[in-house]
Amino acid sequence: MGKIIAFGEMLMCLSSQGHSRLKQTKSLDIDFGGAEANVAVSLAQFGEKVSFVTRLPENDMADRAMMSLKSFGVEVDHVQWGGDRLGLYYFENGAVYRGSKVIYDRTNSSMYTIKPGEINWQEVFKGASWFHWTGITPALSENAYLVTLEALQAAREMGLTISGDYNYRNNLWQWGKSAEEVMPELLSYCDIMSGVHPDVDVVQEKVGDEQFRLAGNEMMARYPHCKLVVFTSRGSVSASHNTWQGILYDGIEVFRSAAYNLTHIVDRVGTGDSFMAALIYGLRNYESKQEAVEFATAASTIKHFILGDQNVCTVAEAEALMKGNKNGLISR
Repeated sequence: MGKIIAFGEMLMCLSSQGHSRLKQTKSLDIDFGGAEANVAVSLAQFGEKVSFVTRLPENDMADRAMMSLKSFGVEVDHVQWGGDRLGLYYFENGAVYRGSKVIYDRTNSSMYTIKPGEINWQEVFKGASWFHWTGITPALSENAYLVTLEALQAAREMGLTISGDYNYRNNLWQWGKSAEEVMPELLSYCDIMSGVHPDVDVVQEKVGDEQFRLAGNEMMARYPHCKLVVFTSRGSVSASHNTWQGILYDGIEVFRSAAYNLTHIVDRVGTGDSFMAALIYGLRNYESKQEAVEFATAASTIKHFILGDQNVCTVAEAEALMKGNKNGLISR
């Protein structure tokens, strides 16, 4: 199998410590992440060959971001250098009935100011068989949208499998066009899509397979390239207690994973990314879609109990959980 390419913005995360609020904290912890980078890190932890493509300014903090990716085994040979600043987000971790909070500071970042033609996608995709993107990147700016479109066109021409995550962020769509105007064109290139649109958001409650089938059929009719529609079903008892399940629909059958009861959540950020990464791995390495969705849900369940954006989880750990090892005992 060829390598996997992920494209998006690398961000510096500044978070309040523990469960303190941003408005009361006197110091911030530094970490690095971003939806697509999180996918790349997870895939590298699973042993996949994966390359992350982004644009960064030439400064020490961007170098530190690259060091973070390299430490997880992610290739960064096609990172573009330019622009004035690294995108930021501030994070406070919620608890029980107080939800977590994210404040973005991404305007005029290096990815925000990227220009069409700066990335040689034919060169990037040499030796690759899979391309992953999310709706966060085209939300940043018109140019980021145009570069995403360039990538999708090149990936389709070169025969790569394309996975896309809608990943709607209302606060980011400020450049003049809405997600509803932009995303359908981009999604039309996808073979696999997740989190597609609020009008098929049947995932917040426990629903029957027929509703997933109807929603999936609607998306496949709208996007003829689509072969697999991905849902994650999250029930929220509180910020610290959720339920979690993965669902796939391939146009014929609905595949549901085991459902998990997640009490005492440590960090929810990046859990959707961890699901997509593990699903990509599962579809590439398991014989059945049922196994793939079970692996994806198990791996993303583990992420709920890991601090930071990235799911530092191995295949063996996820497989142990999907096979029923839920005791949490010390591994000696």
